[in-house]
Amino acid sequence: MNVQGFLAIWCEIGPQDLTDYRNWLTQEHISDRIYSPGFLGVRLFSAVDNERSHFFLYVTEGPEVMKAPPYLHILNNPSPWTRRIMVKFGPFDRAAGRRLVKIGRGFGSHVLVSRIRAPDAKVDPASARDALKSLIDLPDTVGARLLQTDRDTTGIKSAEKTMRSGEEGAFDYLLVVEATSEAGADRAREALARVLPTAVPGTQRHDSMVCRMLYGEAPYEGEAP
Repeated sequence: MNVQGFLAIWCEIGPQDLTDYRNWLTQEHISDRIYSPGFLGVRLFSAVDNERSHFFLYVTEGPEVMKAPPYLHILNNPSPWTRRIMVKFGPFDRAAGRRLVKIGRGFGSHVLVSRIRAPDAKVDPASARDALKSLIDLPDTVGARLLQTDRDTTGIKSAEKTMRSGEEGAFDYLLVVEATSEAGADRAREALARVLPTAVPGTQRHDSMVCRMLYGEAPYEGEAP
């Protein structure tokens, strides 16, 4: 079985541009990517404590999809709408890479997202799986993914990247915990300090963000007529 890839994005937008931003995402931007070869699905979230702060997670057939010509063509040919909205981005981050561990089968209404800085970590997937199992034993949690950032893929230059500022993907691992409630995601967040040293040895620091799902697309359902 091929190792699945991921593309994760964090983006905040000003209140005056929130409606335009979400219309751009759901009417153009996401579909441009999700129907590109190799993309399997995407979910869009907003932070529970800040509706203007967004997280979205794409799943791909493999990490190489983010280096393939179809996706690079999209990045280097931004639409007029993209050019208009992307320069309005507030705090932004983006990372691509591969999936190391997946526990559980389903999705939740909420996720806990944690960017993990551990540059010298040697993660053993079996040990990480054992450690992360304790998270989905918590009430209202149903799954977890541990993803590894690929700095070379994340750092590929593109026309879109020139419209954004700041360092992207300056972390090594991404943990996404699925929950069926905000309370479930909060419980997972409280457990991070206990679980991460075993799951990702050498963790230096991590952040955390609880989000609720807003929107999703899956290419296997086909485009609307």
